[in-house]
Amino acid sequence: MFNLRERLASRWATAKKHLMLVLLCVGLLWLVFIVDAALPDSVVDLRKWGIRPRTISGFFSIAAAPFLHVDFWHLLANTLPLVMLGWILVVSGRVLFVRVCVVTALTSGAGAWAFGQGDLVHEGASGVLFGLLGFLLARGWFARRLSWALTSLGVGLFYLGQVLSLLKDDARLSWSSHFWGFAGGIGLAWWMYGRTTAAAAPAGPAKPNPGEG
Repeated sequence: MFNLRERLASRWATAKKHLMLVLLCVGLLWLVFIVDAALPDSVVDLRKWGIRPRTISGFFSIAAAPFLHVDFWHLLANTLPLVMLGWILVVSGRVLFVRVCVVTALTSGAGAWAFGQGDLVHEGASGVLFGLLGFLLARGWFARRLSWALTSLGVGLFYLGQVLSLLKDDARLSWSSHFWGFAGGIGLAWWMYGRTTAAAAPAGPAKPNPGEG
């Protein structure tokens, strides 16, 4: 009993320590937003770094776009899901969390640049959010681990509305960044777990050689 209590306390302490990295990343988004809102556009206008599809300047904005948000409500809508999904993921490792964020930021940004609506400036961390969601959903399936599968199921049910929003026809919605972030998360989960699972699968029984009696 005491041993179980100590293990739970140790895991909770580890989870709280990992949470700080997630809060630091989300806090950086708020810092960028506050600086941009506080300073006049003549001094700094970070919004110009949003992704403009199929333009040279838009291509170089792929790395900056996740840190930019249209307004307060846009950033607020992303904050809680990022903290929750990020915390679930970072418990598996800080390096893994950073890797998923970087990869899905790039896939969502590249997708928005290549396939996004031309009259829409694409910005915000929504692509990374959908990337975390896609990775967590796919990881449990590819890795064949019960705890991860149950976590993925819970995440999928909780954020079903977010997934269905990919199908909404809204001119203001950057569906391309959402979709390619989600696809990037699934692709990374397959690359990390799906290939190794397939390689580790036992081969079927060897067929007898017809020449052997």
